[in-house]
Amino acid sequence: MNTRSNYTLNFINFLILSIFLTVSLCAQELKTASKPITKEDRFAKLESKMIFPMIKGSKMTGVVPVDFINNVLSSETNMKIIFDFTQSTANNAQGSHVNEGLEEVTRILNLHLAAGLKRDNLKAVVVFHSASLLSILHDEYYLSKYGNNNPNKDILNQLMKNGIDLVVCGQSIMLRELSPGDILPGIQFALSAKTTLSKYQNIGYILFDINEK
Repeated sequence: MNTRSNYTLNFINFLILSIFLTVSLCAQELKTASKPITKEDRFAKLESKMIFPMIKGSKMTGVVPVDFINNVLSSETNMKIIFDFTQSTANNAQGSHVNEGLEEVTRILNLHLAAGLKRDNLKAVVVFHSASLLSILHDEYYLSKYGNNNPNKDILNQLMKNGIDLVVCGQSIMLRELSPGDILPGIQFALSAKTTLSKYQNIGYILFDINEK
C-alpha cells in the first residue's frame, strides 16, 4: 500500500473516531441536561435558609421562610391534625434511612408553626398501621435484621417530647404476629387504626394521609 493510501486510511479512521467521540459527548450532555431535578435537590439548594420551629430533622423537614405572603394563619387558631400513616421507607432502605413519611409529618407540623400558629394551639396524632409498623419497632429488631439501631427513633422521640400522640393499630400488630414488646416505648396501642381515625375526626381533627406515592 502506498503512502497516499496510508494517509487516506488514517484520515478516514481519524474521522470515524472523531464522529464517534462527538456523538458520545453529545449523548452524555443530553443525558445530563435531561436529568430531572428531584425534590431532594430542591430542598438541598435552600437548606441553609430553612427553619425548624418544632423539630429539627433532615433538610426534608425544614420550612423555607416566605416574606411575600398575604394569606395568614391566625396565631389564635386551634388546630387539630391526625395523620393516617401507612408509608414504609422507600428503596428498601429501612435499616439506614428515616422513613420519608415521618419527615413529611414533621414538616407539616413545622409548617403550621412557621405560619404563625402558637405551639399550645396545635394538637396532633399519628396513627401507624400497615407497612409503617416496621418504622416503630425496637432496636433489637433492627440490630438483628440490619445491624444497627432504628434510624427513626430520634424523630419519633422528638415528636413525643413535643406532645404529639403516636398510636399503633392493634390489628396490624396481631396480623403481623408482633407483640406490644416489639414496639418502641411511649407509643400508644389502639384496637384498630380505623376506629382511631374515626374517633379523632369525630371531634374535629383534620386528616392528612401519609402513604406511598
